[in-house]
Amino acid sequence: MRIHTGRLLLTPANPLLAIDPAALQTDLETIGFIGEPLPGLDSAFVVGTHFLGLLTFAGCSVNLTLEPTPAGGPFTHVRLLGPLPRPSLFQGRNTRPPRCPTCRALHQGWAHILQRQESQDLACPACGSRRSSWDWEWRDKAGYGRSFISVEEVFPGEAEPTPSLLAALTALTASPWRRLFIQD
Repeated sequence: MRIHTGRLLLTPANPLLAIDPAALQTDLETIGFIGEPLPGLDSAFVVGTHFLGLLTFAGCSVNLTLEPTPAGGPFTHVRLLGPLPRPSLFQGRNTRPPRCPTCRALHQGWAHILQRQESQDLACPACGSRRSSWDWEWRDKAGYGRSFISVEEVFPGEAEPTPSLLAALTALTASPWRRLFIQD
């Protein structure tokens, strides 16, 4: 089984904010971040004409395939996810324990607790403070949101949104955006 390369997720900094997907699609088309819809994939698009100008790629051997291959292999594309009914945690095999927003202690048992309880609150094992799990520091390796832009098939940390992309997203939503790097 092939291991997923990874994805860059962009989401509003406010995890409660839900974005109109049609407006988001229009704005991303206008700035050239996304191109044509991909047949057979819901809310998925080939990269747009300005995609490489709106993300910065860093690494010793960045290798991107920007169009579908005849063999059906992995390629870099963009998906629009949401809005989800409530903030959801996106995590991957690269996710590490979050830090308490009060005392900065790591919460080693977070996954087990969030799986078994209805609430999304976490109590810090070190200081006892109780906060919503989206207030915890996930260090860009997990995070909450209702609406996401997913750049698929990029290695975690390899792609960074440029200030102009973040400014365009902020203008659309009147809210700052943040990035997450997830590997399945």
